[in-house]
Amino acid sequence: MRTATITDFRQKMKRHLDEIQEDQDFLVLTGPKQKDFVILTLETFNAMEETAHLLSTSANTKRLMEGIAQDKAGKATVRELKLDSGAVKSLSPKRGKKSKATK
Repeated sequence: MRTATITDFRQKMKRHLDEIQEDQDFLVLTGPKQKDFVILTLETFNAMEETAHLLSTSANTKRLMEGIAQDKAGKATVRELKLDSGAVKSLSPKRGKKSKATK
């Protein structure tokens, strides 16, 4: 987490934004009278929102934790998903990243 004053951010906006993008970090801007702000990329914000949604119920949190434990124990199953477009996406064994494949 980085910090800067609002004045410093105004003067060096491009540099600060480039650093946030490159490091996938966020920046806390300190302002007068305890008016502070957070600057982050849309990608980081969306990831935080998705995580909050996935962990919003205790039942879903439990299922996710069980899935992570199974993956770490090498007991995960790779499955292919068929989409309406006819394309097939499979989840690779490495960290659940999607890879495109055709029939």
